[in-house]
Amino acid sequence: MKTFIKEFGIDIIRQLFGLSKPREGVIISTPYTLKKMREYGVDIATLEDVFRHGKGNKHKIVQRYANSIVGLCYKAVKPTRFHPESKYLITTCWKRKR
Repeated sequence: MKTFIKEFGIDIIRQLFGLSKPREGVIISTPYTLKKMREYGVDIATLEDVFRHGKGNKHKIVQRYANSIVGLCYKAVKPTRFHPESKYLITTCWKRKR
């Protein structure tokens, strides 16, 4: 019961101050994504940060940094019986100057 009340209180604080939980799951990049990463000079750690903490809608996430904006598009991979963890396929990424 204490745990439930604690988690409920933390969720209320997150909603009041606009904080959000980081997205969970394994990210997988496609060969096209790797090509775009080389073009724009984006590393996998940056994409991981954008995926975990960026803002966006259903399949597109954008994160604003001091000098640039980095975004990505993703789709969910269905879990199987042998691999029940959630996986996300990064289909493309981009970087723009602010």
